[in-house]
Amino acid sequence: MSRIWEALKEAQKQRARRQSSASPEPSSAPDSPSSAVSAPEADRRKSERTVTSFSILVYGSDAAHQPFHEESETLDFTDAGCSLTLETPVAKDQRLFLTNMNNNVETEARVAEVGTRTREKSRVGLKFTHASPHFWSRP
Repeated sequence: MSRIWEALKEAQKQRARRQSSASPEPSSAPDSPSSAVSAPEADRRKSERTVTSFSILVYGSDAAHQPFHEESETLDFTDAGCSLTLETPVAKDQRLFLTNMNNNVETEARVAEVGTRTREKSRVGLKFTHASPHFWSRP
């Protein structure tokens, strides 16, 4: 292996150790070359991310085109979307509908990202298809 590749792998391992000691969430695999590229790009947002739990009803069609509905809670959110966990398998770019159970506001979203499945759930990143300024408002 080249010295550059070894240095990159070592830097990724050190970053993963720092992240795992700073937060309880598991970090991405340090040996994954793609994690060096996707990590900085994953945090580019037009608005600030807020870590708050909202009860959300998600409905639409699953990856097999069968209708489903599932209650979930947000892990975090921005003005443009949110991340949450789903038991139902979904695919990137899939269209879903969300209802904020606190204020009954509905909006449409697209699946922007599907994380690794853990404990029968996947972390899913959703992006609103239209601006929805009142979706996160409290009743």
